[in-house]
This record gives sequence, C-alpha cells and structure tokens, in this order.
Amino acid sequence: MPYVTALVAAVAISLSATVASACNLPPNAASLMADAGSQMNSVRSANGRATLRRDARLDRAAQRHACWMSTNGTFSHQGGGNSSPSDRIAATGYPARMTSENIAQGQSSGSELMSDWMMSQGHRENILRRAAQDYGVGVALLSGRVVWVMLYAAQ
Repeated sequence: MPYVTALVAAVAISLSATVASACNLPPNAASLMADAGSQMNSVRSANGRATLRRDARLDRAAQRHACWMSTNGTFSHQGGGNSSPSDRIAATGYPARMTSENIAQGQSSGSELMSDWMMSQGHRENILRRAAQDYGVGVALLSGRVVWVMLYAAQ
C-alpha cells in the first residue's frame, strides 16, 4: 500500500507540474483523484465486477480534458479541436479497443461523485462495464467547483 500511495503522490505532483500553469487545480487534487478511484473500484466490487487498474496514460488524458474544460469555461465530452474521449486516449499512446468517459461537476468527494454517477444509467453503465480493464482520473476547478473526468478503457 505504501507503494500505491507514493505512486499516487508522484502522479499528482507530475500532473500538477505539467498543468499548474494551464488550469486551476483544487489544493487536494491528488487525494480527490485517489478517492474517486478507490470509490469506483469499491462500487465495481460491490456489483460483482473486477477492479480496474489506474493507468498513467489515462490519467494524463483525463487531466488534460479537465484542464481544458477549466481554462475554456465549458463542460462537455467534446474537447479541444472537437476531440472525443477516444481521441484524447489515443493521443497518450494507450492502444484502446474500448473507451468510455464520465464527467461531473460540483461533487466534493469520491463517494459523492460515485453516488451521483450510479443514479444515472449511462454513467452507471460506464462504471460497471465488464470490458473495462483500466481507468484514469483528472480534476480541475471550473467556476470554483471541482470538475471530474474519469476514463475507462481496455487494451
């Protein structure tokens, strides 16, 4: 577990250094992302699904999209240059055969985020998708509220 904590901290520091000048991050970005992943895997387990592995490439794609929404003052699955989630994932070098994306705004914790998503059929389907193997997560501030991006994929 210490290795996972160190890895999460290293990814968060790397992401913060990469995007700090590009967007406004919540001060607790690393813990929010870790909490979202932990809560998502708890929900999957409770519903008889395998847990997903966190992938740094998917984290990069998710974080870039969260920052894009933050800096552009918009909330959409469509990103810069009309990119789709699949486009953003491919740009990281992740060889996806399946992708999906959930976005949300305003939740203050991973448990609140998962609770809201599980009440929406499309978001719930993405979280519980059997074909998914990996995930990535990103957060930023949009109009002072946390904006969340979670990507699900399989190679």
